[in-house]
Amino acid sequence: MDLADLEPQFMRWALVDGGQVLSHVDTLAEASGIRFLCPLCFAKNHGAVGTHAIICWSRSRGVPDSADPKPGRWTMEGTGYSDLTLNGDPPGRARSILLTGGCGWHGFITKGKAT
Repeated sequence: MDLADLEPQFMRWALVDGGQVLSHVDTLAEASGIRFLCPLCFAKNHGAVGTHAIICWSRSRGVPDSADPKPGRWTMEGTGYSDLTLNGDPPGRARSILLTGGCGWHGFITKGKAT
């Protein structure tokens, strides 16, 4: 499934007055992470209605391990939604996304595709 179909939004994480603040940004260069709709639930629900979102943060872009959601952190490689790959450390090593609880989706974001 194309990541672009999952209503992706680049996100920036910041700590303000001791609290976590999330904002949407326009480009990967500005982003600390990405939010997108769950591919499993999107398919099951035949679209966005009733589908929860997933947020993946990047440690290398300033998001500490203590920030929610946790524990996973990924490197973000590419130029935008169409070619984004989420990898582990070191960069270039595939790292899956596993939702514990809820729907339990387990997959990858590779070259703009959610699999």
